[in-house]
Amino acid sequence: MVKVLQQDTWIDDRKLLKSCVRARVEQGNINHSAYGTWTPDFMFRQNESRAFLGKYLNDLRVPWRHQRREMMAIAGIIQVAKWLAKIKQRSDVSCRLCQKAREQRGASAENLPEETYGHINSAFCDGMTTTVTAAHHFIWRHLYASIQTAQTPTSNFRFVTPDKESSMSTLWQEEEFNQICRRESLMEKAADIDKTIVVKEHERARYDYDLTMFYET
Repeated sequence: MVKVLQQDTWIDDRKLLKSCVRARVEQGNINHSAYGTWTPDFMFRQNESRAFLGKYLNDLRVPWRHQRREMMAIAGIIQVAKWLAKIKQRSDVSCRLCQKAREQRGASAENLPEETYGHINSAFCDGMTTTVTAAHHFIWRHLYASIQTAQTPTSNFRFVTPDKESSMSTLWQEEEFNQICRRESLMEKAADIDKTIVVKEHERARYDYDLTMFYET
C-alpha cells in the first residue's frame, strides 16, 4: 500500500487492483485474496473515499503532520502493537490502553484484544471508550443543533433528544408519545416488519434467545 501511495495509482480502480495483485505475486501468495483489509474496500467506494481523500492529501492548508498520519493509517503502518509485532519490535499484540484501563479499575487484564488502529479508534477499546463516546455525542449534538437552526418558522419538526440519547422505554416515560401511538403497538408493527427480514447468522443466538427484545431493538 505504501508503494501504491507513492506511485499515485490508488485513484484508479484498475491500477489499484493491479498493484494489489502484483504485490501478491511478489510475496508468493497469488492463491489468496488480492487484499484482506478494509483499506481497498474503503478506497473503492464510488464518489466517496478516494476523491475526498485525494483532496484532503493535496490541500496545502492541511498540516503535514495530519497528512502524514492519514497516509500511515491508509498504509497500515501506524505504530500500534499489531504493526510493531509485525516488524519484530514488539512480541505482544495485546492493547496497552485496554490493559491500563482495566488495571486502573481493578479488572482482569486477561484476554486483551489486539491493539490495532481500528480498535483504538473505536468504543470497544477500554482506554478510549470515554473519548470516542464523547466525540460521537458531540458530533450528533452539533448535527441536531444545525438542523434545528436551519428549520423554517413553519416547520413542525421537534427534536426530543438533542442533548442525550434515550431508549424507547425512556422516551415513552418522559414524552407524550402515547398520544401518537402505544409503545406496544409500535413493537407489534416492528415485529411484523422484522419477520420479513432474513436474520443474519451472527444475530441468530440473540434472536432465538429473546424474541421480544430483538424486535424492540
